[in-house]
Amino acid sequence: MEQRRQKREGRVLKLARAQLRPASSEIVESRANDARWFCLQVKNGHDFTVEKLFTDCGVQVLAPRETIVKVKRGKKIEGERAFFPGYLLVRLVPSAEAFAAVRKQDHIVGFVGGESGYHVVRDADVVVFQPISTPDIAELPVDKTIGQSSRCRISAGPLAGLECVVLDVKWKREPRGRVRVEVGDKFVVVDRLPIAFLEKL
Repeated sequence: MEQRRQKREGRVLKLARAQLRPASSEIVESRANDARWFCLQVKNGHDFTVEKLFTDCGVQVLAPRETIVKVKRGKKIEGERAFFPGYLLVRLVPSAEAFAAVRKQDHIVGFVGGESGYHVVRDADVVVFQPISTPDIAELPVDKTIGQSSRCRISAGPLAGLECVVLDVKWKREPRGRVRVEVGDKFVVVDRLPIAFLEKL
């Protein structure tokens, strides 16, 4: 039974590698000036699955994570969770083949963007976002006037530059909110976005 499963996983990985060749890091490295970061929406709970598949297939991917500490039965347990659940950053050279190859994979909802094109994440936002950790975010200034129904602009992270409406806010040591991001003519809901990343309009 175990051997069958491994054989199937090997076939799936081989097929995914062939499909994702137009989005591979080899193409990105050979045409580095043309490569861009794009925000990819994935099904809930499959962030790390898709990240592993893309990494195994040689596609540059970033799944922002945060380290959390839970206390269970009096013991501290460290774990990781997705910083922006349901979203990944993928770096590729824009082409119809590359976008189609990425969208074809399991657990992919699609790229964030509207009819005018997909949302391109600036390299500066990705570089700033990579090393950020929970203690760093807790020290960022927060606008306490942001609340439910506030119109804001996202100032940091992969969705920087987009406008959003705050749906609700959880005021904790590190305040986070659920926001509805306007991308072209579509709306995307992002859970647990740090309020420190928002500027009120």
